[in-house]
Amino acid sequence: MVRVAVIGCGLMGIKIAGDMAYHGHRVKIYDQNPAALDAFHANLEDDKEELKSEGLMTHPNFLGRVLCMSRLEETVNDAEMIFEAVIDDLAIKQDLFERISHLCSPEAILSSNTLSLDMNQVAERAAYKERIMGLRFLHPVYAIPEVEITTTKHTTTNNVEKVRQFLENMGKTLFFRSGREPLILSDKQIESRKLARREQIRRQRGLMGIPDVHIPQLGHMGNIAPPQDDELAVINDHDCAICMDRPRDCLLCPCHHLITCMECAKSLLNRKDFCPICRKDITEILRVFHS
Repeated sequence: MVRVAVIGCGLMGIKIAGDMAYHGHRVKIYDQNPAALDAFHANLEDDKEELKSEGLMTHPNFLGRVLCMSRLEETVNDAEMIFEAVIDDLAIKQDLFERISHLCSPEAILSSNTLSLDMNQVAERAAYKERIMGLRFLHPVYAIPEVEITTTKHTTTNNVEKVRQFLENMGKTLFFRSGREPLILSDKQIESRKLARREQIRRQRGLMGIPDVHIPQLGHMGNIAPPQDDELAVINDHDCAICMDRPRDCLLCPCHHLITCMECAKSLLNRKDFCPICRKDITEILRVFHS
């Protein structure tokens, strides 16, 4: 399990967060718009229903638990991989990368889902430029294996290799942009990849007599996702989901989610924040004693 942070609750932010949870990673998502965070889980449920109807879901609990955070610092402070997916505006992204680079771990990878911006400009004011890169997930994220990478002049090969291994463990293929224009898949190419993914899932379920399917262009038969286990879709049930250090030992009321330690719960209550699971107000904290 990798600790992932997603910045932005727009269309691509939701898809990226869902895909990370699908593969068993612990995900925190942040947006400065509370309404976007409130709608996040409903949007994930819509994705779940769509994947069911298209035969692209391997197990029912793939969404796991994605924590909705209202503070940027708590979203990125322990993240190993950070995916920014806000509006493609250079000034906004420069500000975010500057802030995030000083809030997160010195080892964290920072990436932008930008379509057309120059990553050297995006990273201009950020610290630790060697771990910053562009990572553009192709839509629809759940079915498309390719992820487009654009590096800055400071990005190190070691950090690119970390990302490559992380994505390949999720059954995805990292490729560099060729030329100035980003890769845009046609409807036919998208359908081909969906078909390949459906056939892959059927083979993983042990069905016999299914022919191999050629994944066109950048895909390869080596990018088969590891077997999915429902338990991998849920973050550790014992550690606090916010600090990942102390044990969960309290209930947030009135929703009764057992998701944080007492210290983190007090912090949420004191600043009148919401439950990171369901976004309901917190009115009381009940201590839980484990036998």
